[in-house]
Amino acid sequence: MKRILCLVLLLLGSVGLRAQIPFDLETGDLLFQVNGSSSYTEAIKSVTSGIKGLEFSHVGVAYVEDGEVYVLEAVPYGVVKSSLDKFFRQSKLYEGNPMVVVGRLKPRFRKCIPAAIERIDTLLGKRYDYVFTPGDDTYYCSELIQVSYLKSNGKPIFKSHPMTFKDKKTGETSPLWEKHFQMHKHEIPEGVPGTNPGDMSRSRAIEIVHRYF
Repeated sequence: MKRILCLVLLLLGSVGLRAQIPFDLETGDLLFQVNGSSSYTEAIKSVTSGIKGLEFSHVGVAYVEDGEVYVLEAVPYGVVKSSLDKFFRQSKLYEGNPMVVVGRLKPRFRKCIPAAIERIDTLLGKRYDYVFTPGDDTYYCSELIQVSYLKSNGKPIFKSHPMTFKDKKTGETSPLWEKHFQMHKHEIPEGVPGTNPGDMSRSRAIEIVHRYF
């Protein structure tokens, strides 16, 4: 009996604390994520800053369909529709909970959400943009959102800013980015207009409504 009880407790512990932090996601919510460690995510973290100093390296869009929550996102293998659980599994954990923060468009922008979701739906299957080139037919995570979330006048809700690949601490170009762009045989697009999850998390167009950790 004791052995069974221990097994149950272990299983409950492996689930983590996320189930204790319920939240009803809505279609169009932005999910800002601190990813687990990899050279690519560390490169992103080294040059961007999100709300309250959080180092977001990814962002996706919540999509509710038939009572199930999915995430529309641009990941290294393309623009995809993922399960929410899969999205959470990619997150870095804090005390057993995924480091994910929810941003919701402010009321004056929410009427733009249905059209934004339709635009993303047409981009499913597109390739990932490893070199952050604006205007082509490949997409990185925050770029997918920027080109899809448009005001009624057709202009992006989320503005572009000059991209930088210089380390926040040293002020020098990050060696991780030098290696990345050498691998892709592309010049570092320093100063080229673009977006990133950190900047997007600080946009005045959204309000932070929940955190899972």
